[in-house]
Amino acid sequence: MNNIDNVIVLNAGEEHLKYVDEINDTIQRASEERGTGIARRSYEYIASKMMEGKAIIALDGEKFAGFCYIESWGHNRFVANSGLIVVKEYRSGGLAKRIKRKAFELSRQKFPDAKLFGLTTGLP
Repeated sequence: MNNIDNVIVLNAGEEHLKYVDEINDTIQRASEERGTGIARRSYEYIASKMMEGKAIIALDGEKFAGFCYIESWGHNRFVANSGLIVVKEYRSGGLAKRIKRKAFELSRQKFPDAKLFGLTTGLP
């Protein structure tokens, strides 16, 4: 397990597009390991979330550690934090909580009056 103290959690943008394939691969691996139906997203979908300012990324220097995005519907009345993934080596140290907190802050900033949801396939 890596030390998450060095991990920075920030809003993802254009400069993070280089991580999209790795994000999708990490989601795929987690789905296979857990036997859950975590949906693999297209490159374009995840890239669009980054470009729209609706994604959170966790980095240990230049190394990818985690990701989450937000999705709105119902004329922005509802917002879900979805697609949360933490690289296996960074799990069990509280990184998912930090990513979710940042996603919550981003959701409140972009959609201050929306009802928020967290979607997950994980037992925790």
